[in-house]
Amino acid sequence: MTREEKCKLAIERGYTYNPKIGKVYSRLGKEVTCIDGKGYNKFGIYFNNKIYGLLSHHFAWYIVYNEIVEEIDHINGIRNDNRICNLRSVTRQQNQWNRTTAKGYCWKKNRNKWKASIRVNYKSIHLGY
Repeated sequence: MTREEKCKLAIERGYTYNPKIGKVYSRLGKEVTCIDGKGYNKFGIYFNNKIYGLLSHHFAWYIVYNEIVEEIDHINGIRNDNRICNLRSVTRQQNQWNRTTAKGYCWKKNRNKWKASIRVNYKSIHLGY
């Protein structure tokens, strides 16, 4: 099932979203509070004896803008802050810029040196040792 189909199914099942506070609610009005292992808010939709998982920020974006985008970035870096003012559509590369760990280097044991490289448009470019 595609993400768009999951979003449409959630709407059919009565899930709602409050863009000012960034909360998703079930059809009974209960707040969805399940956090996955990476810190994102998610919920499950039961359909045809299966449970389909959907991340709350993807559902929020679909509710407000009625579109599915490649990646959604949390501007302030807080993964469960799903207010619409905190979400933006980005590419995979732009989303990687948010990583807090240093990037672009690694230790090469066989040379006993650090290797520097960058990745541009999915292509790795070696900078040197």
